[in-house]
Amino acid sequence: MIRFALIGGLLLVGVISCQPDEARPIDLRRVLVIGNSITYHPPDQAIGWNADWGMAANAPDKDYFSRLEDSLKNHFPGLQMIRKNVFPFERQFASLDFSQYSQLREFNADLLIIRLGENIPLEDLRDRNLSEGLQKFSTYLTSGNARVIITSTFWPNPLVNAQLSHSAESQGWEFVELSDLGQQTEYMALDEFENESVARHPNNLGMETISRRIIQQILKNRVSPIPKQNSMK
Repeated sequence: MIRFALIGGLLLVGVISCQPDEARPIDLRRVLVIGNSITYHPPDQAIGWNADWGMAANAPDKDYFSRLEDSLKNHFPGLQMIRKNVFPFERQFASLDFSQYSQLREFNADLLIIRLGENIPLEDLRDRNLSEGLQKFSTYLTSGNARVIITSTFWPNPLVNAQLSHSAESQGWEFVELSDLGQQTEYMALDEFENESVARHPNNLGMETISRRIIQQILKNRVSPIPKQNSMK
């Protein structure tokens, strides 16, 4: 952060270091995204979903994960990104055996993106139990060494979002708000699917907007390392 001060008619420019909003280099190599059907859903004919990517984008390169991956690789060539639908965590956040996700832990991510919450049973919420479960799950997946970005739910859910934001505040994670999108029909695939639960998922525009908000947070007040250039001889 740059501070300006006028003393004795002279303009002094001071650079204050170690500020939270100070621009600093980042070098992403491995990004892990965990979520639910918005992140990835396999084909399910029972609900009229025949695709194999984030519900309800209309092409594999249109879901938010793919849009995010394409954008990040422009900044960080060689970046590795993986995603996982962790629906079981949403249903069993207080008692889940994390060892079933050992392959995600072995990925050794330096950025974890948490984009879930829509399937949390409200009757299971107690005090800060979801927040505590998320903190434990994150620690298991990253050994506590990764940068973490967590989003709100896509559809408004004050009880769940209170716990998601609490986990961010408790751990110093970065929080991205998305719930305003789930209140606007332009961001949902309402006319594209017969099944209402599928149709309420984000359409291409919704997916693109989710991706854009996350990428803005990733790059906010940070700069990518300047590529090394061969010297001219």
